[in-house]
Formats: sequence, C-alpha cells, structure tokens
Amino acid sequence: MKNCYKKVYLVTRLMSVLIMLFALTANSALAQGKPELTEKDLADYTKYFDIKNGEFVGEGANFLLSEFAKHQYVLMGEYHGSHQLSLFTQAIIPPLHKNGFRYFGLEVGPVSSQILTEMMADTGKISKKLNELNSRYLKNAENRQFTPIPFFSYMEDAEFLKEAAIAKWQLIGLDQEFMAGYTMLLDRMYQNLNDDAKRILKDSHLKAVEAVRIADSIDVANGKRMYETINSSSPFNDFLTGASKNNKKNQEIAEALRITNSIYLKGVQRKYYEQNSDRVTYMKQNLSNFLNSKSFDMSKDKMLLKMGAVHTGRGFSPLSLFEIGNTLSELAEFNGNSSLHINFNCRFYIDYGKEIDDLADSTSYGYRFKGLFQMAKKDQWTVIDLRPLRSKVFYNRAFKLDEIILELFKNYDWFIMPPLDFDPVANYDVKGIVK
Repeated sequence: MKNCYKKVYLVTRLMSVLIMLFALTANSALAQGKPELTEKDLADYTKYFDIKNGEFVGEGANFLLSEFAKHQYVLMGEYHGSHQLSLFTQAIIPPLHKNGFRYFGLEVGPVSSQILTEMMADTGKISKKLNELNSRYLKNAENRQFTPIPFFSYMEDAEFLKEAAIAKWQLIGLDQEFMAGYTMLLDRMYQNLNDDAKRILKDSHLKAVEAVRIADSIDVANGKRMYETINSSSPFNDFLTGASKNNKKNQEIAEALRITNSIYLKGVQRKYYEQNSDRVTYMKQNLSNFLNSKSFDMSKDKMLLKMGAVHTGRGFSPLSLFEIGNTLSELAEFNGNSSLHINFNCRFYIDYGKEIDDLADSTSYGYRFKGLFQMAKKDQWTVIDLRPLRSKVFYNRAFKLDEIILELFKNYDWFIMPPLDFDPVANYDVKGIVK
C-alpha cells in the first residue's frame, strides 16, 4: 500500500507540475499577444492641472480636491531632490487642512522633527533658520553636499514647511536620523544639559564631536565607513552615556543615534536586507509611538505622509518588505476609513543643463514607464487614476505591461507626473562646510 500510495503521489505531483508549466506557457503566449496600454485606454482616467500661486488650478484640480476629502491618510511617494514636488507639497497643504488634516509625517528622525517644529514657531524666519542650520553642519562627500536634516536642503522645502507652520500642523519624524546630523545631535544634547552638567561634560562633548570628525575623515581618506569607527568610539559613546544620565530628552537622542548608527552599520557589513528591515521596523515603532499618543485619534484624525516612493505603497515593497505605507493602509481600513497612495515620477527633466525626455531613449530605465509616461506633458501636471483599470489589468489580463508598471497598479492609486523638472535651489552657504 505504501508503494502504491507513493506511485500515486508521484504521478499526482508530475501532473501538477505539467499543468503549472502548461499554464505558464499559455500565459506567456497570451501576454505576448496582448496589446500594450494606449493613450485611448488611459484617456478617461487622466487629468491635467497646474500649480499657480501655490494653488491647484485647471481641469484636474477639482478631481484632486474632491478626492483628498475622502481619505484619512494621503501618502506622497516621491523621488527626492525635485523642484516640482516641493511646489506640490506646498500646494496640497491648504486643501488638506480644509478637509481636517492636521498631521504631517516625514522621512526624518524624531529628533530632527523636533528641531523643525521649533523653527516653525516664527513662520517668517523658517528659511533663514534652515539656512543657518544647514550651513553650520553642511558636509561635503564625493562632490555632494549633505545637510543635517535630509529633504530640507532647499529653498522650496522651506516654503512647504512654512505652509505647514501657518496651518499649525504637527510634524511626525518617522525615520532614522541622518549621517550628516550626528554633530548637530551631539550639540543638541549638550545644550539640553544644566549649567553644572555642561561644566562637567564640556570636554567629553568636544571629544565626541571630534570623534565624529575623525570618523568622517577616515571614511573619506581610507574608505572605512564612519559608522564602524563611531560604533567602537569611546569618546562618542561615553558622551552619550554621560549626557543621558537623569535627562529624558538626551536619553531619547542617544537612543536615536545608537539605532541610526546600527542601521547604517548593517549596510557597511553588506547585510542589506537586515539594514532595510531594521529601518522599516524603526519607522513603524516611531509611528506606533505617535499613534498611541493622546494627541491622535485613529478613528478620525488625518495625516499627510511624504516619503520616498519605496516606503509608501501598499503590499510588498521593492525592498521585499511590508512598509509604513502598507501599515497606514491597513490601519485606515481597520478603522473604517481609507488611504490614498500617490506615486510620483517624471518623464521630462533637466540633467546637467540638458533637457531629457525619458521616452526619447528606448534603452533608458525611464523608458520602462512608457505605458504611463506617454500621457505626460512637458508644461502641465498629469495625474492618472490607476484604480478603475485594476480589473482589466489583473482580472482580465487585458494588457501587456512591464513588471514595474504592474507593481504601480498593485501598490498605488494615482500616478502623478510633473511638468519639466529641475534641481531645487540650495538653502545653505557652502562656506559653512564641516571639514
């Protein structure tokens, strides 16, 4: 009986494999015979709009504004270093505010968000204060400049922060701190001390700052990443311990620095999955800390989230993780609400003074977005509502689509393309670079 059962089992397994192979072959053949997305397919779900004087205008503006009112969370999945997306962020805040949004989740650390919040107290000086902070702690690495708080390096960023300040929105720092912000955070810990503690820890503070400088210089000169050096640095760690004693604010900063460095360190060790997993776990921990606070009612309070697109979609992310975008989507539904997930990408942009159209080069990475990029205009904003097409895309398998576009349909509700994009204006003085 055992041998008979084994034979039946093997035959069944073989048949299952053959059926699967047949199905895959058939699907592949069908896919090759299917049409690609055309402008006609997308026309009914595509709207155009402009941003003028900080407001959405044009045919698509009413569509945007009516949709914003329906959701508890609006998630901007951005690409970084964009002039246009900062303008969009500035423009989205007033209409969201009218619809009850009062919270702004950011891809910065919890301590960095506190620093930004303090700047918001005087709306007329936000740009100046950011310039002073950026200039003081600016770092040069591989011909690039890094400011201590990521994604607040430019004049346009100061403008949308000012808009949030006028609306009196509460900032939520959800990410790790930034490698260029270590010295800024050490200085903040020192300023949090009382006069007696400052006297006792003055030398320790200076040694910790010097340890960061040395670690950074070793990184540049010898290629040993600063996170390895910092991890074993006695002056650095001694100051974190000493300044944290009986000081809750400094305990929080020290913890943020240690967690941040441990995340960066895994990257140096080439433990990339663990690095990204730890980072996402920390984001969710910061989100949980905020959502469980008395200031947020999960049944009704509303939040705008602005992060890199890898973090803001539903489902499995490109980093093979369920990220914060998926968490907010599930939370919204759990509480009887909904979330709107927006992916941004650009077809037209200026690169080293040259105007680029990604559809002009069939070998470019951007050409893979052709199915959606074909609707973009160089002089207008374009929004494509992906939701009405999901049935055709996934149930009818009506189109031959690049995998990258299939992922957008799975993870996002809208695909927005700005008009011709270019680098934003730096909000720092290069003379202030920390060597």
